[in-house]
Amino acid sequence: MCLESKKASAKSSLRVNEMPDVVEATDLRAIRSAWQQVFSTNDAFTWPFRGNYEGGHIFHPTDGYHLTREQYSALVDAAHRTGESSFFLSLVEPEGLSFLDRGWGHWSCGLPSYEEYYELDIPLENALYSKDGRWGVLISHEMHAVIGGTRAFMAALDDYYQGWANDIRMLREAWSGNANATWLEPIISRMAP
Repeated sequence: MCLESKKASAKSSLRVNEMPDVVEATDLRAIRSAWQQVFSTNDAFTWPFRGNYEGGHIFHPTDGYHLTREQYSALVDAAHRTGESSFFLSLVEPEGLSFLDRGWGHWSCGLPSYEEYYELDIPLENALYSKDGRWGVLISHEMHAVIGGTRAFMAALDDYYQGWANDIRMLREAWSGNANATWLEPIISRMAP
């Protein structure tokens, strides 16, 4: 599917009216403010987070442009435990930060169930991120997601998800021998133990 078709699909086929915990977000100032508290870039092949996040984790593999049930449940449980009741989800392709200026591809999510989240037609790289700047997840087209957050959020996430070492092992295996894997070890070095 070409990028234009993916964009059209993202704009037209989301059934937000059927999901009360997911609504289109149109307040670009709020979206930009939340994004800028969490991320410095939309590149999931670098360390994408602001300086206040000392370490992070990697989910691998994701379910395409969605987190798996286990990954998403851990994320939502950690968000809830640290006082969050909602987050933004934004399509972050194409490269660059121009997505912050467009009036489509952003949703406000009130911690929807996994089924509601999975029903979202997400055809591009995307990010789930705290409205209060406490955490963020950047999902790549290569089936990995980079997660960063405050100490409290990351500690809560660690309580709900123990697959980190296995995820990194599988990611290394997936990229083994690939000449384009120069991004991998530098980003893994930023991950929490």
